[in-house]
Amino acid sequence: MKNVPGFLLSGVSAGLKKDKKRDLALIFSTVPARASAIFTKNLIKGAPVLVGQERIAGGLCQALIINSVNANAFTGQKGYEDSLEIANTLSGRLGIDESLVIPSSTGVTGERLRVGKIKKSIPKLIKGLGEDNVREAAEAIMTTDSFPKYASRQLAVGEKTATVSAIGKGAGMICPDMATMLCFIMTDLNIQRKALSKALVAAASGSFNAITVDGDTSPNDSVFILANGVLGNKQITEKSGDYGKFVDVLSSLCGEIAEMIVSDGEGATKVVRINVTEARTERDAEKIARTIATSQLVKTAFYGEDANWGRIVAAAGRAGVKFDPEKIKLYFGGIEVFSKGVRSKPESRFASVFKKPSFTVTLSLGEGEAAYSILTSDLSHKYVSINSDYRT
Repeated sequence: MKNVPGFLLSGVSAGLKKDKKRDLALIFSTVPARASAIFTKNLIKGAPVLVGQERIAGGLCQALIINSVNANAFTGQKGYEDSLEIANTLSGRLGIDESLVIPSSTGVTGERLRVGKIKKSIPKLIKGLGEDNVREAAEAIMTTDSFPKYASRQLAVGEKTATVSAIGKGAGMICPDMATMLCFIMTDLNIQRKALSKALVAAASGSFNAITVDGDTSPNDSVFILANGVLGNKQITEKSGDYGKFVDVLSSLCGEIAEMIVSDGEGATKVVRINVTEARTERDAEKIARTIATSQLVKTAFYGEDANWGRIVAAAGRAGVKFDPEKIKLYFGGIEVFSKGVRSKPESRFASVFKKPSFTVTLSLGEGEAAYSILTSDLSHKYVSINSDYRT
């Protein structure tokens, strides 16, 4: 992963995890960065999200402190004060304004943060800051993740080369609409905040908001983007020639992190892209795609490598979208399976598709030109084990 000029990271153990693995991360920009974020749409929001929403409104951020193990959600006013205390302690140690520090938390809900342990670890966290600590920071924000998630891209801006990098986490409670996961994006671009925010929304709509593992939306999770401008390029606005290029690069980066999250879905053995095409409207296509992607019967069929096309067609039929069943066509990995209301090929022709670790399912409605795509995973015995044992 490419280091982003002007950004330093660290990841340490604050003693929150029983095995003394890293559980506290810091992302620090050497100068205040323009910042934007997208937060969970769950009506019940964790304390760090409430603090983040308030502070991101100022448009600048210089430090993000993230703890795993404990989400600090459903903890009331005391939980809110805990998040503030940690963030403000860090700002004092860094010598920066309190408004420039945003906290983030992930883990078990309903329990107070171990503020003392976190505050005690802040000097160590700051001392450990470095350009090459991406993996350490990514490991520190993991909960049920099986591997750290990070990626980067570069793009030419005039005669300069900009870097855009991200670290993320997520394996369970993954459902669209921002989004049951955490992602922290850094770039050295000089970009107008309005343009930065618009680009983030565009990138998230086709990545973080188009994935699902279990249909549950967390009260905590968020995507942040910080642009510190140290590249020294002419400021990018929505009208700049480089703006579209930046959106494309950001979308690609977010897509890679999102795919990592789905592939690491708790107990997941398969990653499946659900495409719905030829719908009357994009909203119709989205409703059907989401219904298929979150169907437990469909997801268990994926796990069992059972090419049960009937479950997929039935899920589409209950999505609340009007269409003519005689017009729909269903494809597994490009092989037509269902057409004109009946199976169109012997199961032996398409059953092998479900044995692959990654494949596509495409449902063509024959009603229009709109389409939608969503990434999902299978549902295994291991998912049940992980989540039934999560607090033990």
